[in-house]
Amino acid sequence: MSCRHYNNAVYARVGGVSNAELNKLELELLFLLDFRVVVSSGVFESYCFHLEKEMAVNGTGMKIEKSLTPKAMEDLEAEISVEDKQSTSPPQILH
Repeated sequence: MSCRHYNNAVYARVGGVSNAELNKLELELLFLLDFRVVVSSGVFESYCFHLEKEMAVNGTGMKIEKSLTPKAMEDLEAEISVEDKQSTSPPQILH
């Protein structure tokens, strides 16, 4: 498992949304979870196992941790413009 951290601009680009939209979605999720975002390694491993099993059944056969290699993420991060990495305003909560 990688300890490398990527900023939201990279994940937004991968997900096909703007950085501002991803920031809004992230903040909305945190409030919905009441900022309780820590899980045990056992729970995490269990979810990974079930997701990998589901992907195998649906024909992808892809391991979760290998879906984007560190090199692919580095290449993608290099493509992100400076404007994408800067936040113009704090995200707003949509209710």
